[in-house]
Amino acid sequence: MSLPNLFSKKLIYTISWEDVRIDTKLLELDHSSSILTIASAGDHLLNYSLEGVRNIHAVDINPTQLHLVELKKLIISAYDFGVYWSFFGLGKVPDYKYYFERLLPELTPESRSFWKRKKHLFDPLGKGFYRYGTTGWLSRLLLYSIQRMGVVEIINKLMHNENLDYKKIQFETLWLKMSQHSAISWWIHPWVLYLGGIPQVQQQSIGPLLTFLKDTLYTLLVEQQLSQNPYWRLYWDGCYNPKFAPKHLQEKYFERLKKSIFRITLNHSSLLHALKNSRSDAYSHVNLLDHQDWLYKNRKSVTELKETWDKLNKYKSIKKILFRSSYETVPWIDSLSSKSFNVTQIKRKELKVDQVYSYSSTNLLSR
Repeated sequence: MSLPNLFSKKLIYTISWEDVRIDTKLLELDHSSSILTIASAGDHLLNYSLEGVRNIHAVDINPTQLHLVELKKLIISAYDFGVYWSFFGLGKVPDYKYYFERLLPELTPESRSFWKRKKHLFDPLGKGFYRYGTTGWLSRLLLYSIQRMGVVEIINKLMHNENLDYKKIQFETLWLKMSQHSAISWWIHPWVLYLGGIPQVQQQSIGPLLTFLKDTLYTLLVEQQLSQNPYWRLYWDGCYNPKFAPKHLQEKYFERLKKSIFRITLNHSSLLHALKNSRSDAYSHVNLLDHQDWLYKNRKSVTELKETWDKLNKYKSIKKILFRSSYETVPWIDSLSSKSFNVTQIKRKELKVDQVYSYSSTNLLSR
């Protein structure tokens, strides 16, 4: 069974797994910007619109991710903040059937068909929206393994304590218990990693997975304040906390968001197809997320990778390109960026303010 094919039409990401604050700062987006990016779960698109970006065009080869973004746009447009928060802050909506009766006719036919079957994901008697999708199932599995390991209390102490020396000592206890428990094997199993949207090429390029995992947990639990991390806390709690929710889920920005989402357009296509069918001056910025890693897996996809960069190099209007990678030093960057861009590769240890902190490198290309 091909795992990538298995997940090509499944809901994988319920949130966009990139720290949008860092992306916005690195890309230097403003009112004159026009950006091409991958749709994913759409959170970064909503945040770009709040920054006043003129045009946001998102593509995805997984139609289910586009169905999610379409639903988010429609709910923002049609309802008040309370309804929006119930859907995508809490992930549980008491009157979800009522809202979907009104929403379904407004969706595109493909999206309507999907949400007609999947509206129960928001059932208040269920697990909650963020416990579904493959990443949601992953969170359930990992939380169960954490209970098996007997480390829930230690993690809670680390999460809510600000004393660095205390956290260092507690972390050693935590890692000793985790690393010696058989359930740790679940965290690095290929099938489990695929649930998190991590393809084989990324699994192999990360290096020793337990070392990578330990460094990730140490940074999040000791060096950062995990109690206020909206990304990881979401999968710990199953919902967002309004005190530190991302900007697009804060009530004070909702009216601005409602007025700005028209700037977001969606298309079911590859990034290469979008570039081939756009004007040569259509975009000033491109955010590839981790799209490049997915293409660096076999001869056919590497050809697409090369064609994509050939097009990007010919786009004279593009000022900046951003992408993340599981490679600390990206093997294709020199040959594909040519001399059109100045390349800045930021290793993850140099970007410890990243609240996601899941990639080995962040790569910024500038003219």
